[in-house]
Parts: sequence; structure tokens; C-alpha cells
Amino acid sequence: MSDSVWNTFLALLRAGLWEQDLRLPSVPDTAGWEQLLALSREQAVMGLLLKGIAHLPTEQRPPEELQPILRTVEEAFARANARYAHVQAELLQQLADAGLHPVVQKGREAAKYYADPSARQVGDIDVFLPEGELLRAWALFPAAKMASDGALVLTQDLVSIELHPRYYDIHRPAGKLPAPGSPCGEILLLSAHIFKHVIGHGLGCKQLCDLAVALARLEGKYDESELRAALKRAGLLRWHKLLCSLLVDDFGLDPACCLPDFQPVAPERLRRIVRRTGHFAHHAPTKAATAGAFLRRLPFSLSYCTRETFAYIWELTLGNLFTPGK
Repeated sequence: MSDSVWNTFLALLRAGLWEQDLRLPSVPDTAGWEQLLALSREQAVMGLLLKGIAHLPTEQRPPEELQPILRTVEEAFARANARYAHVQAELLQQLADAGLHPVVQKGREAAKYYADPSARQVGDIDVFLPEGELLRAWALFPAAKMASDGALVLTQDLVSIELHPRYYDIHRPAGKLPAPGSPCGEILLLSAHIFKHVIGHGLGCKQLCDLAVALARLEGKYDESELRAALKRAGLLRWHKLLCSLLVDDFGLDPACCLPDFQPVAPERLRRIVRRTGHFAHHAPTKAATAGAFLRRLPFSLSYCTRETFAYIWELTLGNLFTPGK
């Protein structure tokens, strides 16, 4: 993939993400548009790319021969969103009826920060259950399997669901971290979740867009000293600085939405990982491939958060050896 294709992709992504009109310096030909559509699938941001295209002047939009493909994509996107919303509503009702206290995490919850929540591409549904409730949930879904990180994994109406016993992808006592679902907590959750995937089987633009819009929408609505302290306790302060540098450079985030003393660093190492791997779910990696990715990225991950890197590896190792079946 050439730099020009990637740069055009990012320009369209920013236009869709921030709902801004755009004029491209050069218009892709049909093959170029096909590359951009393929890239948006790999990076799981098809809805944002379509939004970006809508912000182009009419004469710069894709040619007539691609319009049937775009309409098909838009219709499929809308159907998937409707199906996921229905499954999530049913799931939360099932859990609430059983006296449980589910908290939606990450993807489906992050959509609320987008100008148009339906533009965020759906993935799986992640739900946190407070301490002691996971086994009760397992009784509701006897076909569920336990993953290596302790989450219960099940499928309803072709939608993958994960029920998590902890809110954060951080190996620290819950009492030392912000309250689940709080503005500060959601930023910390998204930042830590991105770290978990970037050191493993890959990272796509979708997760980066989630954090960018969350930081923008929550600006001034959380205690910055609390977030800094939480990032420091988690060992993720240096990582978060790198992450924000990429969001400012490539995704159009206003630097004012970062921590007050934000000083950007060169994000090229992280940028290369995003360009090379794409959205992790796109590749459906095997356990062996995931383990190989962890090993290849050890120099990168250890330089940004040693403790969490080893904690993830240890957790996955124990989980794969001792996860119970049912």
C-alpha cells in the first residue's frame, strides 16, 4: 500500500470522524477507490469512510460504476448495526432479569461519543459483571466457553459476546483505579485496551478512533489529575503519551484534549504497527500467531509498559493451560 493511498484514507477518515467537509488534492481512480474500500474493511472503519466520502464535493466522489457496491455496503452496515443493537438489548435484559448488574464496555459503549453512533462499525459485545456475578451468568448461558483471560464467550444471532469478570485490561487492584463507567475510567479503559491489542495480534484504526472521540467529547468533564494518577499507577503514562501523539498527528485530535502538559513524541513505531496489522478481528489469528506477535513486539511493548506486558503473557499462558471447560 502506497503512502498516497494511506494518506487519502486518513483524510477521509478524519472527515467522517469529525464531520468536516473535505476536498482531496487528487481524486482516486476506480482502482484507487477499491483500495480505499478494502483498507477500510481491514481497519474496521467502513462507516467512517462512507461518512468521509459524503463530505467530499460531488465531483470528487467515487465513480458511477462503484455506486452499487457502496449502496450494498451501506445496507449491510445498517443491518449489522440493527442486529447488534437488538442482541445487546436482549442480553442486558436477560442479565438484569437474573438480578445481575451488567456494564457495557468498549465498542458498543464507545459509539456514544461519535457524532453519529451508527457510523462506528460493530464488532463483538463486551459486558463487565461485578465480582461474584460471572458464575451466575454462566448458568444462564450453559453453552458459553471460558477464554484464557477468564471471560465467558458466547454467540447469539451470529453476534459474539464476551462477559468479563473485570472492567479494566489492567493488572492492578480495582480499588486503585477509577470507578467503572466514569469518564476518567472510560478513557483509561480504552487506552489500556489498545495497548493490549497493539502488543498482541494487531491494532486497527477503529480502536484509535474510539479513543480520539472519547477524549474530544469528555474534554473538561473529568479530573485530569485523576487520569494522570491512574495511568501512572497502571504503568501506562508513557504509553498514553505515545498514543495521543498518533491521534493528534494522524486522526486530527486537538492537542488540548490531551493531558495539560502534553508534549508530542514521534509515533512512527506505533503507526507502522497500525498500517501493517490492521484491525485484529479482520485476521482471525490463531493462538500460535498471537503468541508469535507477542514475541515479535516484545522490544516495543517492554519499552512502554513492562509490568502489563509480562502480566498479559502470564495470564494468557495460565489461561490456555488451565481454563476450565463446560
